[in-house]
Amino acid sequence: MRLRALLCAATLLAAPAVSADETLVAVVGQTGGVVRLLPVGGGTAAYVDVGDLPAGVAIGPDGRTLYVTDPDHGRVTVLDAVTRQITARFPVKGQPFGAAATDEFLYLTDWTRGVVIKLDVLTGATVGETKVGKSPAAIILDKSGGRAFVAVREEDAVGVLDLGSAGEPQKIKVGKAPFALALSPDGARLYVANVQSGDLSVIDVAGGREIKRVAVGRMPYGVAVTPDGRKIAVTLQHDSALAIVDAEMLEATARVKVGSYPEGVSIAPDGRTAAVANWMDDTVSLVDLDAARVTGTLPAEGGPRNLVVVTQ
Repeated sequence: MRLRALLCAATLLAAPAVSADETLVAVVGQTGGVVRLLPVGGGTAAYVDVGDLPAGVAIGPDGRTLYVTDPDHGRVTVLDAVTRQITARFPVKGQPFGAAATDEFLYLTDWTRGVVIKLDVLTGATVGETKVGKSPAAIILDKSGGRAFVAVREEDAVGVLDLGSAGEPQKIKVGKAPFALALSPDGARLYVANVQSGDLSVIDVAGGREIKRVAVGRMPYGVAVTPDGRKIAVTLQHDSALAIVDAEMLEATARVKVGSYPEGVSIAPDGRTAAVANWMDDTVSLVDLDAARVTGTLPAEGGPRNLVVVTQ
């Protein structure tokens, strides 16, 4: 059911552009149809109305261009997080959910058709599609942009796509109902949040195999890695908590209570602050990963589901 009438045009709601060195959290509010731009260090927040039911968000290589997916309306909204301007809106066949971008292309998972869609990042024209499996969720690219990793939820697997060929994706078995993905900074490991089995799969990327599963808690929905690769943050939807995993020991070493139904998580450039979207609380928790405690709570009305940190 649609929760609000579909807007004919997106509306920009007040506030000057941010300075280039200010760290923002861009939060997708699904029921509110907005992207909220929240300064991590405090200050004036703003929001951009993107229309009903946005779901996913990815940030481009420039650190400021946001790609906001809307599966129910088959579209992607392109937003400059610094100027707070919508720069494009692309219609997309199917139900685009997960997103990842290079300088040239935007890759989208289609939840219902089981494909990865490749778009021209400037025009939004569809360049191609690749079958990947049932209910693909998150997608992430390696550093070279030559391969994509896709959480294939209903197949309990991660699909590995060679983006330079039309071949079948490799499938790596993981836990039950994989949903979110994160790569280590060196690209050697892929971390997979498995919603229904309550664990984190650790994949050796070069070997193309799962090397460990780490028990983390109930309904892990989001995952992020610190820039130094030493810690992994995993949101636990049904525990209202953030698990902190030591990447060397591959053990959960701490659990921090956050808001209700946490989903998306992203880590600031300082490597210490994790931002967590609390869906049912309409808040974002700021968590000190070293001290394992909440240091702040930001209002984020409109059903916050996903977020990214903006660095430019």
